[in-house]
Amino acid sequence: MNSYERLKPPHFMILGTQKGGTNSLYNYLCQHPQIIPAVQKEVHFFSLYYQKGIDWYHTQFPTSADGNLLFTGEGTPYYLFHPGVPERVYQHFPQMKFIVLLRNPVDRAISHYYWEVNLGYEMLSLEEAITQEPERLQGELEKLLSDENYYSYNHQHYSYLSRGIYIEQLQNWMNLFPREQFLILRSEDFLSQCSESVNQVFEFLGLPPYQLPNYKKYNVGAYPQVSPQIRQHLTEYFQPYNDKLVEFLGQEFDWKEKQLPLKLEEEDSSNKAVLERTSSSLFTSTTQLKQPIMNDSKIDYEGAWDDYIKNWRTDSEYSYPGDEWIGLAAGAAQSLAEYEALIENQFIAPYIQSHQTVLEIGIGGGKTAALLLKYCQSLICADISTKMLQTTRDRLGEERVSYVKLDGLKLEGINPGSIDFCFCYDTMVHIEPRDIFNYLTQIPQLMRGERLCLFHHTNILSELGWNKFLNDWDKNLLGRRHGTSFSVMTDSIMEKFLTHLNYEIMLKDTQTIPRDCVWICRAPAEF
Repeated sequence: MNSYERLKPPHFMILGTQKGGTNSLYNYLCQHPQIIPAVQKEVHFFSLYYQKGIDWYHTQFPTSADGNLLFTGEGTPYYLFHPGVPERVYQHFPQMKFIVLLRNPVDRAISHYYWEVNLGYEMLSLEEAITQEPERLQGELEKLLSDENYYSYNHQHYSYLSRGIYIEQLQNWMNLFPREQFLILRSEDFLSQCSESVNQVFEFLGLPPYQLPNYKKYNVGAYPQVSPQIRQHLTEYFQPYNDKLVEFLGQEFDWKEKQLPLKLEEEDSSNKAVLERTSSSLFTSTTQLKQPIMNDSKIDYEGAWDDYIKNWRTDSEYSYPGDEWIGLAAGAAQSLAEYEALIENQFIAPYIQSHQTVLEIGIGGGKTAALLLKYCQSLICADISTKMLQTTRDRLGEERVSYVKLDGLKLEGINPGSIDFCFCYDTMVHIEPRDIFNYLTQIPQLMRGERLCLFHHTNILSELGWNKFLNDWDKNLLGRRHGTSFSVMTDSIMEKFLTHLNYEIMLKDTQTIPRDCVWICRAPAEF
C-alpha cells in the first residue's frame, strides 16, 4: 500500500488559475490508469460549500469496491483566489499536493471577461468592467475572511484584475504550505507542450509516465482582439506584480506582450454570439441599441431547434446535444453531473413512481428524458423538432419510450386521460407567455391519477434572469425573435396563469435554479 492509499482523498488539487487550462489538465490527468476522477472536477467545497462538512467532502471522491482508497483529486480554480481557502485546506490536508497553472494575466483577464459575458453575468463593456472592479469588490475580501459562510458574487465573477495578481495569492498559500508541495506551470507551456507538461505533473504526483492517445482541448473559446490601448493598460498594470512573482518563485514566466493565438474555427455557437455582441462596441454603453435580428412573422421554434441539431459540434466534450446546458448560467450547478443530480434529486425522484406514465414536453437531446426513464414505467417524449426527437430516439431507443411530433399549438397524438405526470423542464424558458398559457389549457385533459405536473420557466425578476434579459432584449424586437432565445416570463405571470386555470400549486421554487422558477402543480380534474 503506497502513501496515497493511507491518506483519505483527495490526493491532489488543481488550484487554478481560472481560464488557465485547468479543465484540460484535469481531463488529461484522469486518463492515467491510476487516477480516478472525483464526482465532479470542481467540487467547490472549500470555497462555496464548506458548511456541508468534511464528511460530505469525502463523499465526492471514489473508493474501490472493497473500501480501499483510490488515487484521486479535484480542480476548483476559485481555490487559488479565495482568501479563506488555504487555511481551510491546511486544517484538513496539510500534506496536500497542489498544481497551479498561471496564464499571462492580461490574456486571463480578457478571457475571464468574455466568459462572464457569455454566461450573461456581465453587462458592462470591458473598459467599464476593469474601471469599476475596485468599487465592485470593495469590502468583499474582509467579509469572506470574517464569515466562512459568506458568499460574494462579485468576488467570484467580477475579479478580472485581482485574479491576475498571482504573487498575493501564492503568498497566501505558501504562508501555510511549503514550496515543494506546489508544481507551478505556465499555461502557455502547458497548452503548447501538453505531453511533456502532463508527464511533469505525473512525476510530481509520484506516478509513472503515461502517454495519452490525444490531447483534446477542453473549454476552448475565443474572443475578439481588444484595442492596443487596453492591452497596454493591462500590461502596465500587471508588470510590477509579475516582477514580484518571478522574484518570489525564482521562476521565469516571459509574459511580455505575448498573446495566445485565437483559433476562431474552434469557437462554438455561444462564443460566436459573444464575438458578434461585443467586438464592435468595447467602449460603448451596454444600453446602446444594436440592429435587431429579424425572423419571419412568427417564432420558428421548429426550424430553430432543427438548426441547433444540425450545427451541434460532434467533437464536443458532451455526448449528446443539450448536455452542454449544465445549469451554470442559471446559477444552479457547475458541471453536467451536478446538474443532472440536482434535477433528479429535487424534481424527479420525490414525485415520479415506477407504475406511472410520464409525458415530457420539450425533450432537447434527451438529458432529462434519460433521468425520467429511471423512475417511470413508460415515457412519452413530445417535441416540436423532428431532429430533437430523432436525437433522443438514438439515445434512449424505443423500449418503454414513445415519441410524438408536436406542431407548437396542439398536444395532439397523446391520448386523453393517459398521463400520470407531465414534466416540462428547460422548455418553457424558450416559449412565449401566450404559448405557455396555450399548453396549460390543454394539459388537464391528458391527465389521470394524481395529475401532477412540473413546469420550469425563466424569471426575469430574479437577478440572473434580469441580467439575461438585459443581455438579449435588443436582439428580439418588433415581436420577432429566434426560436432558441429566452422568453420574457416571470413567476407572477405564471402564478396568474395557473390560478386562472385552476391548477393547484403545491410548490413554487425560486431557489434551486436561482435564475428561474420551478412549479409542482396538480392539474384540474375538470376543465
